[in-house]
Amino acid sequence: MSKWLRSGKTPAPGTTRRTFLKQVGVAGLAAAAAPVLRPRASVAAAPVTLSLWTGYPELEPFYKKAAEEYAKTHPGFKLETLSSQLREMEQKLTAAVPTDTGPDVFDIGRNISLVFADAGLLPPNPPKVMSLVKSKAYHPVVVEYNTWKGQVYGIPFQEGSKPALFYNTKMFTEAGLDPNKPPTNFDELMAAARKLAKKDASGNLVRAGLSLRLSGQGSGVAEKWWYVLHAMGGDLVVKTKSGKWRNDYDNEAGRAALKFYVDAVHKYQVDDPKLQHDAAAFASEQAAMLMREAWVIGEVKAKGPKVQYATVAVPRAKRWGGMTQPWSLYVTRSTKNPDAAWDFAQFLVSPPMAILHLQMTGWTSMRQDVDWTPILKETPQFKPFLVWDKGRGQYTEPAVPVFDELETKLADRLVAAYADKSLMDNPNGIAKRIKEMAAQSDDLLKKAGLYGTD
Repeated sequence: MSKWLRSGKTPAPGTTRRTFLKQVGVAGLAAAAAPVLRPRASVAAAPVTLSLWTGYPELEPFYKKAAEEYAKTHPGFKLETLSSQLREMEQKLTAAVPTDTGPDVFDIGRNISLVFADAGLLPPNPPKVMSLVKSKAYHPVVVEYNTWKGQVYGIPFQEGSKPALFYNTKMFTEAGLDPNKPPTNFDELMAAARKLAKKDASGNLVRAGLSLRLSGQGSGVAEKWWYVLHAMGGDLVVKTKSGKWRNDYDNEAGRAALKFYVDAVHKYQVDDPKLQHDAAAFASEQAAMLMREAWVIGEVKAKGPKVQYATVAVPRAKRWGGMTQPWSLYVTRSTKNPDAAWDFAQFLVSPPMAILHLQMTGWTSMRQDVDWTPILKETPQFKPFLVWDKGRGQYTEPAVPVFDELETKLADRLVAAYADKSLMDNPNGIAKRIKEMAAQSDDLLKKAGLYGTD
């Protein structure tokens, strides 16, 4: 999941993603547009009241609406919700779950849930739930993401990191590019970016052909570089035959990924650190293309409603894929109604509720067996996030305790490299930078006792 989700950090100044998620342009909000699931008879003999905690206040209306639907076939069912900002909720759960004073159900990222699972504070999924999780409803990578020491924990709920390429169709036409034939590989992406970039009379870049994450706090810089690295054939870390980890970017893939960024800034000048960046730049038409997650659809709706744009899968190189980082629902060991809690959690991820979830919040579901036709008819830009192309792989961050630190420290070095003009047309310089970065990553793994080779 994107680091702003996992860490509670805010996005770029002036950008509040949760606000924009609520404004996603999907008509027919709520139940009128989504079929209502009619589940089996209640699992509880008597009316049940469950409590649910979330670190995303914008999810609370959805949870309440879903509870109303659930109560139609489970008479007397009630749901009590508690929401707060993510960092605060992480702290609440960290205090409550170990003391069995938490809710019946909660949603959280893997950075917290694996700590609970490793300490024996979470029950693994019961057989009935595993039948759902291991069905064709979920991609195997998603199931693996929720697995810890041979057990699967939680029900994958919403997506946090699947990226796509956003591109301004009007600008494509003006630049002599066919908006119906967007870039499919990174060579085409750079070629299009060069045509789309705009300079003023003094030669200063005033519109990015491709807006890249060139700076910023935290590990997000490295995560976005990973989009390119993975396509080039590498990864930040890779598991070895010994069961431990080592870097997987001190190689041709890592050098190619860094070169792509250096060329974009210094050689072809399709982006500039001085420009406005990220979704705000795309929504204000100061950037023609952007690789980012689905929440950008909401921001464009709010900040650039007249922008003409489309989306497509992130281009390929040696590989074609996209990052996925599930956010899941968990049932506590302290719940007095485990059957009801698990049943309601399954209801929340059911196809009709997945549609309602997207309509009310802008978050996309982790399920791959939902008919998204009503959504795509109204907002076709959701397609690369909801419909996974054949042959397009998925990858996610590993269950490595020091991974966030590894990404954060790598990000600092990447920002410095992007600004270094001496790396342009300098393969030896790029190779040296990559080797230094990779050595730092391996050192962190060694200190944690996680480093190993084949």
